[in-house]
Amino acid sequence: MRQAINIAVSKAMEDMERNTRRSIRNLIDLGLLFSTGENQKWFFNAAKKVIANPRNPYNSLVTRMISDVNNDTIKNAGLNLGYSSLVYGAHKLKKKQDYLGFPIPWLLVFDIYESSPDFYHQMEHFIMEGRELGIHSYAVCPHEKNDIPAIGEIAKRYEECLFIIKVSSDFISEKNAASLSTVHNAMISVQVTGTDFGCASDKTAFRLLKQNRCLYGFHVSYNEETMKQVTAPEYIDSAISLGNLFGVYIAEDGVSETCRDAVYDFVCNVRGGNGRPLVTMEWDHDIQNISKRILSGDGYMVINLAERAYSEYIKAKDELTKSLLEILRNKRPNYIQSRT
Repeated sequence: MRQAINIAVSKAMEDMERNTRRSIRNLIDLGLLFSTGENQKWFFNAAKKVIANPRNPYNSLVTRMISDVNNDTIKNAGLNLGYSSLVYGAHKLKKKQDYLGFPIPWLLVFDIYESSPDFYHQMEHFIMEGRELGIHSYAVCPHEKNDIPAIGEIAKRYEECLFIIKVSSDFISEKNAASLSTVHNAMISVQVTGTDFGCASDKTAFRLLKQNRCLYGFHVSYNEETMKQVTAPEYIDSAISLGNLFGVYIAEDGVSETCRDAVYDFVCNVRGGNGRPLVTMEWDHDIQNISKRILSGDGYMVINLAERAYSEYIKAKDELTKSLLEILRNKRPNYIQSRT
Protein backbone atom coordinates (compact mmCIF):
# COMPACT_ATOMS: atom_id res chain seq x y z
CA MET A 1 0.00 0.00 0.00
CA ARG A 2 2.78 2.43 0.92
CA GLN A 3 4.60 1.71 -2.34
CA ALA A 4 1.44 2.34 -4.35
CA ILE A 5 0.81 5.65 -2.57
CA ASN A 6 4.46 6.60 -3.01
CA ILE A 7 4.27 6.12 -6.79
CA ALA A 8 1.03 8.09 -7.06
CA VAL A 9 2.31 10.96 -4.90
CA SER A 10 5.57 11.14 -6.87
CA LYS A 11 3.59 11.53 -10.10
CA ALA A 12 1.36 14.21 -8.55
CA MET A 13 4.38 16.16 -7.34
CA GLU A 14 5.89 16.14 -10.82
CA ASP A 15 2.65 17.65 -12.12
CA MET A 16 2.57 20.33 -9.40
CA GLU A 17 5.21 22.43 -11.11
CA ARG A 18 2.90 22.74 -14.12
CA ASN A 19 -0.50 22.99 -12.44
CA THR A 20 -0.53 23.26 -8.65
CA ARG A 21 -4.31 23.52 -8.23
CA ARG A 22 -5.08 20.47 -10.34
CA SER A 23 -2.35 18.41 -8.64
CA ILE A 24 -3.67 19.24 -5.17
CA ARG A 25 -7.16 18.15 -6.26
CA ASN A 26 -5.69 14.92 -7.63
CA LEU A 27 -3.86 14.24 -4.35
CA ILE A 28 -7.07 14.73 -2.38
CA ASP A 29 -8.92 12.38 -4.73
CA LEU A 30 -6.07 9.91 -4.25
CA GLY A 31 -6.46 10.22 -0.49
CA LEU A 32 -10.18 9.48 -0.77
CA LEU A 33 -9.42 6.46 -2.94
CA PHE A 34 -7.07 4.98 -0.33
CA SER A 35 -9.23 5.98 2.66
CA THR A 36 -10.40 3.00 4.68
CA GLY A 37 -11.95 4.65 7.73
CA GLU A 38 -14.58 7.28 8.44
CA ASN A 39 -12.05 9.75 9.87
CA GLN A 40 -9.84 9.53 6.78
CA LYS A 41 -12.83 10.07 4.50
CA TRP A 42 -13.97 12.98 6.68
CA PHE A 43 -10.54 14.63 6.41
CA PHE A 44 -10.25 14.38 2.62
CA ASN A 45 -13.84 15.47 2.04
CA ALA A 46 -13.18 18.51 4.26
CA ALA A 47 -9.99 19.21 2.32
CA LYS A 48 -11.92 18.96 -0.94
CA LYS A 49 -14.32 21.67 0.22
CA VAL A 50 -11.44 23.94 1.25
CA ILE A 51 -9.62 23.52 -2.07
CA ALA A 52 -12.81 24.31 -3.98
CA ASN A 53 -12.51 27.89 -2.73
CA PRO A 54 -10.29 29.68 -5.30
CA ARG A 55 -9.01 32.00 -2.53
CA ASN A 56 -7.86 29.18 -0.26
CA PRO A 57 -4.30 29.60 1.10
CA TYR A 58 -3.09 26.11 0.27
CA ASN A 59 -2.33 26.70 -3.40
CA SER A 60 0.11 29.40 -2.31
CA LEU A 61 1.49 27.23 0.50
CA VAL A 62 2.11 24.25 -1.79
CA THR A 63 3.66 26.45 -4.49
CA ARG A 64 6.06 27.89 -1.92
CA MET A 65 6.84 24.44 -0.55
CA ILE A 66 7.59 22.93 -3.96
CA SER A 67 9.83 25.90 -4.77
CA ASP A 68 11.75 26.03 -1.48
CA VAL A 69 11.94 22.45 -0.13
CA ASN A 70 13.61 19.30 -1.41
CA ASN A 71 10.83 17.30 -3.07
CA ASP A 72 12.00 14.01 -1.51
CA THR A 73 11.63 15.60 1.92
CA ILE A 74 8.10 16.81 1.16
CA LYS A 75 7.06 13.39 -0.10
CA ASN A 76 8.68 11.34 2.68
CA ALA A 77 7.54 13.60 5.51
CA GLY A 78 4.00 13.59 4.14
CA LEU A 79 3.89 9.82 3.67
CA ASN A 80 5.43 9.12 7.06
CA LEU A 81 2.99 11.34 8.91
CA GLY A 82 -0.13 10.84 6.80
CA TYR A 83 0.17 7.13 6.05
CA SER A 84 2.79 5.44 8.27
CA SER A 85 1.76 7.27 11.46
CA LEU A 86 -1.91 8.18 11.16
CA VAL A 87 -3.21 5.29 9.05
CA TYR A 88 -1.02 2.17 9.15
CA GLY A 89 0.55 2.92 12.52
CA ALA A 90 -2.71 4.06 14.10
CA HIS A 91 -4.43 0.83 13.06
CA LYS A 92 -1.61 -1.19 14.56
CA LEU A 93 -1.62 0.87 17.78
CA LYS A 94 -5.37 0.46 18.19
CA LYS A 95 -5.07 -3.32 18.02
CA LYS A 96 -2.12 -3.27 20.45
CA GLN A 97 -3.82 -1.09 23.05
CA ASP A 98 -7.04 -3.11 22.84
CA TYR A 99 -4.99 -6.24 23.55
CA LEU A 100 -2.78 -4.72 26.28
CA GLY A 101 -5.53 -2.75 28.00
CA PHE A 102 -3.74 0.62 28.29
CA PRO A 103 -3.31 3.59 25.92
CA ILE A 104 -0.25 3.88 23.68
CA PRO A 105 0.84 7.28 22.28
CA TRP A 106 1.31 7.75 18.55
CA LEU A 107 4.20 10.21 19.09
CA LEU A 108 7.29 9.86 21.28
CA VAL A 109 9.36 12.89 22.33
CA PHE A 110 13.01 12.26 23.19
CA ASP A 111 14.58 14.88 25.43
CA ILE A 112 18.38 14.56 25.26
CA TYR A 113 19.89 16.23 28.31
CA GLU A 114 23.41 14.91 27.80
CA SER A 115 25.21 14.07 24.57
CA SER A 116 26.58 10.54 24.59
CA PRO A 117 26.73 7.53 22.25
CA ASP A 118 24.90 5.60 24.97
CA PHE A 119 21.93 7.97 24.72
CA TYR A 120 21.78 7.59 20.94
CA HIS A 121 22.00 3.82 21.30
CA GLN A 122 19.10 3.81 23.75
CA MET A 123 17.02 6.21 21.66
CA GLU A 124 17.47 3.99 18.62
CA HIS A 125 16.50 0.93 20.64
CA PHE A 126 13.26 2.66 21.67
CA ILE A 127 12.56 3.67 18.06
CA MET A 128 12.96 0.06 16.97
CA GLU A 129 10.58 -1.10 19.68
CA GLY A 130 8.17 1.78 19.06
CA ARG A 131 8.00 1.00 15.36
CA GLU A 132 6.99 -2.56 16.16
CA LEU A 133 4.16 -1.21 18.32
CA GLY A 134 3.02 1.10 15.51
CA ILE A 135 4.68 4.37 16.56
CA HIS A 136 6.11 6.07 13.47
CA SER A 137 6.44 9.71 14.63
CA TYR A 138 9.27 10.94 16.87
CA ALA A 139 10.23 14.39 18.12
CA VAL A 140 13.80 14.91 19.30
CA CYS A 141 15.10 17.78 21.45
CA PRO A 142 18.92 17.95 21.07
CA HIS A 143 21.18 18.92 23.96
CA GLU A 144 23.83 20.66 21.87
CA LYS A 145 24.85 21.40 18.29
CA ASN A 146 26.81 18.19 17.88
CA ASP A 147 23.69 16.11 18.52
CA ILE A 148 22.12 17.13 15.22
CA PRO A 149 24.31 15.06 12.81
CA ALA A 150 23.93 12.02 15.08
CA ILE A 151 20.15 12.40 15.19
CA GLY A 152 20.12 12.78 11.42
CA GLU A 153 22.01 9.52 10.93
CA ILE A 154 19.53 7.68 13.17
CA ALA A 155 16.60 9.17 11.25
CA LYS A 156 18.05 7.99 7.93
CA ARG A 157 17.98 4.40 9.18
CA TYR A 158 14.20 4.57 9.69
CA GLU A 159 12.99 5.89 6.36
CA GLU A 160 9.32 5.10 7.04
CA CYS A 161 9.29 7.19 10.26
CA LEU A 162 8.86 10.95 10.68
CA PHE A 163 11.36 12.86 12.82
CA ILE A 164 10.61 16.34 14.15
CA ILE A 165 13.83 17.97 15.34
CA LYS A 166 13.07 20.73 17.85
CA VAL A 167 16.01 23.13 18.17
CA SER A 168 17.25 26.46 19.38
CA SER A 169 18.24 28.72 16.50
CA ASP A 170 21.82 28.72 17.87
CA PHE A 171 22.08 25.05 16.84
CA ILE A 172 21.57 25.80 13.14
CA SER A 173 25.07 26.41 11.80
CA GLU A 174 26.02 26.16 8.14
CA LYS A 175 27.37 22.67 8.78
CA ASN A 176 24.25 21.48 10.60
CA ALA A 177 21.91 22.99 8.02
CA ALA A 178 23.80 21.14 5.28
CA SER A 179 23.62 17.94 7.33
CA LEU A 180 19.86 18.30 7.84
CA SER A 181 19.35 18.81 4.11
CA THR A 182 20.30 15.15 3.58
CA VAL A 183 17.66 13.85 6.04
CA HIS A 184 14.55 13.50 3.88
CA ASN A 185 12.20 12.28 6.62
CA ALA A 186 12.70 15.20 9.02
CA MET A 187 10.96 18.46 9.83
CA ILE A 188 12.89 21.17 11.68
CA SER A 189 11.12 23.29 14.30
CA VAL A 190 13.06 26.36 15.47
CA GLN A 191 12.21 28.08 18.72
CA VAL A 192 11.42 31.76 18.24
CA THR A 193 13.04 33.85 20.95
CA GLY A 194 10.94 36.75 22.17
CA THR A 195 7.59 37.84 20.81
CA ASP A 196 8.66 38.65 17.25
CA PHE A 197 11.01 37.42 14.56
CA GLY A 198 13.55 40.16 15.13
CA CYS A 199 16.29 38.05 16.75
CA ALA A 200 19.35 37.85 14.48
CA SER A 201 20.09 34.19 15.32
CA ASP A 202 16.49 33.21 14.45
CA LYS A 203 16.73 34.96 11.07
CA THR A 204 20.08 33.32 10.38
CA ALA A 205 18.70 29.86 11.21
CA PHE A 206 15.72 30.31 8.89
CA ARG A 207 17.96 31.62 6.11
CA LEU A 208 20.34 28.63 6.35
CA LEU A 209 17.49 26.12 6.42
CA LYS A 210 15.91 27.72 3.38
CA GLN A 211 19.21 27.77 1.49
CA ASN A 212 19.53 24.04 2.16
CA ARG A 213 15.93 23.32 1.08
CA CYS A 214 14.87 21.92 4.47
CA LEU A 215 11.27 21.53 5.61
CA TYR A 216 11.07 23.88 8.57
CA GLY A 217 8.82 25.97 10.77
CA PHE A 218 8.81 27.52 14.22
CA HIS A 219 7.51 26.88 17.71
CA VAL A 220 6.80 29.52 20.34
CA SER A 221 5.75 29.40 23.99
CA TYR A 222 2.92 31.69 25.07
CA ASN A 223 1.12 32.92 28.16
CA GLU A 224 -1.60 35.48 28.93
CA GLU A 225 0.87 38.38 28.58
CA THR A 226 2.46 37.34 25.26
CA MET A 227 -0.58 35.78 23.57
CA LYS A 228 -1.70 38.95 21.76
CA GLN A 229 1.76 39.61 20.36
CA VAL A 230 2.36 36.11 18.98
CA THR A 231 -1.11 35.96 17.40
CA ALA A 232 -0.92 39.37 15.71
CA PRO A 233 -1.23 39.50 11.88
CA GLU A 234 2.27 40.95 11.54
CA TYR A 235 3.66 37.98 13.49
CA ILE A 236 2.24 35.58 10.91
CA ASP A 237 3.47 37.82 8.07
CA SER A 238 7.00 37.68 9.49
CA ALA A 239 6.88 33.90 9.83
CA ILE A 240 5.83 33.48 6.20
CA SER A 241 8.39 35.98 4.91
CA LEU A 242 11.16 33.95 6.57
CA GLY A 243 10.08 30.77 4.78
CA ASN A 244 8.28 29.00 7.62
CA LEU A 245 5.77 26.41 6.49
CA PHE A 246 4.30 25.63 9.90
CA GLY A 247 4.06 27.19 13.35
CA VAL A 248 3.39 25.52 16.70
CA TYR A 249 2.06 27.34 19.77
CA ILE A 250 2.94 25.74 23.13
CA ALA A 251 1.21 26.95 26.29
CA GLU A 252 3.47 27.62 29.26
CA ASP A 253 2.68 26.02 32.62
CA GLY A 254 -0.27 27.62 34.37
CA VAL A 255 -1.83 29.19 31.27
CA SER A 256 -5.62 29.36 31.64
CA GLU A 257 -8.00 27.33 29.52
CA THR A 258 -9.51 30.60 28.28
CA CYS A 259 -6.15 31.66 26.87
CA ARG A 260 -5.48 28.22 25.37
CA ASP A 261 -8.91 28.23 23.71
CA ALA A 262 -8.29 31.70 22.26
CA VAL A 263 -4.99 30.58 20.73
CA TYR A 264 -6.62 27.45 19.36
CA ASP A 265 -9.34 29.54 17.69
CA PHE A 266 -6.60 31.72 16.22
CA VAL A 267 -4.59 28.84 14.73
CA CYS A 268 -7.77 27.30 13.27
CA ASN A 269 -8.51 30.59 11.51
CA VAL A 270 -4.94 30.93 10.19
CA ARG A 271 -4.93 27.44 8.68
CA GLY A 272 -8.58 27.55 7.60
CA GLY A 273 -10.00 27.90 4.12
CA ASN A 274 -9.88 31.69 4.31
CA GLY A 275 -6.64 31.87 6.28
CA ARG A 276 -2.95 32.26 5.47
CA PRO A 277 -0.41 29.97 3.73
CA LEU A 278 0.96 28.63 7.02
CA VAL A 279 -0.03 25.45 8.87
CA THR A 280 -0.49 26.43 12.52
CA MET A 281 -1.13 24.28 15.60
CA GLU A 282 -1.95 24.77 19.26
CA TRP A 283 0.05 21.87 20.62
CA ASP A 284 -2.18 20.52 23.38
CA HIS A 285 -5.50 20.94 21.57
CA ASP A 286 -4.37 19.59 18.23
CA ILE A 287 -2.43 16.60 19.55
CA GLN A 288 -5.44 15.56 21.62
CA ASN A 289 -7.78 16.05 18.63
CA ILE A 290 -5.57 13.92 16.39
CA SER A 291 -5.40 11.24 19.06
CA LYS A 292 -9.18 11.12 19.41
CA ARG A 293 -9.54 10.81 15.65
CA ILE A 294 -7.13 7.91 15.33
CA LEU A 295 -8.23 6.29 18.63
CA SER A 296 -4.72 5.93 20.01
CA GLY A 297 -3.79 6.78 23.56
CA ASP A 298 -3.51 10.29 24.92
CA GLY A 299 -1.33 11.59 22.12
CA TYR A 300 2.32 11.63 23.01
CA MET A 301 4.84 10.86 25.71
CA VAL A 302 8.10 12.55 26.65
CA ILE A 303 11.02 10.21 27.31
CA ASN A 304 13.80 11.83 29.31
CA LEU A 305 16.74 9.69 28.27
CA ALA A 306 18.89 10.99 31.11
CA GLU A 307 16.45 10.06 33.89
CA ARG A 308 15.01 6.82 32.52
CA ALA A 309 16.80 5.22 29.65
CA TYR A 310 20.46 5.83 30.45
CA SER A 311 20.30 4.56 34.02
CA GLU A 312 18.60 1.38 32.83
CA TYR A 313 21.16 1.01 30.07
CA ILE A 314 24.07 1.15 32.47
CA LYS A 315 22.46 -1.26 34.95
CA ALA A 316 21.74 -3.79 32.24
CA LYS A 317 25.17 -3.62 30.64
CA ASP A 318 23.78 -3.53 27.13
CA GLU A 319 20.68 -5.58 28.00
CA LEU A 320 17.54 -3.59 28.75
CA THR A 321 15.89 -4.22 32.10
CA LYS A 322 12.98 -1.92 31.23
CA SER A 323 11.50 -1.89 27.74
CA LEU A 324 9.64 0.92 26.07
CA LEU A 325 6.43 -1.06 26.54
CA GLU A 326 7.01 -1.22 30.30
CA ILE A 327 7.55 2.55 30.40
CA LEU A 328 4.35 3.13 28.45
CA ARG A 329 2.46 0.79 30.77
CA ASN A 330 3.65 2.58 33.92
CA LYS A 331 3.48 6.22 32.86
CA ARG A 332 0.70 8.17 31.17
CA PRO A 333 1.77 10.53 28.35
CA ASN A 334 2.68 13.96 29.68
CA TYR A 335 3.12 17.35 28.15
CA ILE A 336 6.11 18.38 26.08
CA GLN A 337 8.41 20.81 27.79
CA SER A 338 9.26 24.13 26.16
CA ARG A 339 12.91 23.92 27.11
CA THR A 340 14.17 24.41 23.55
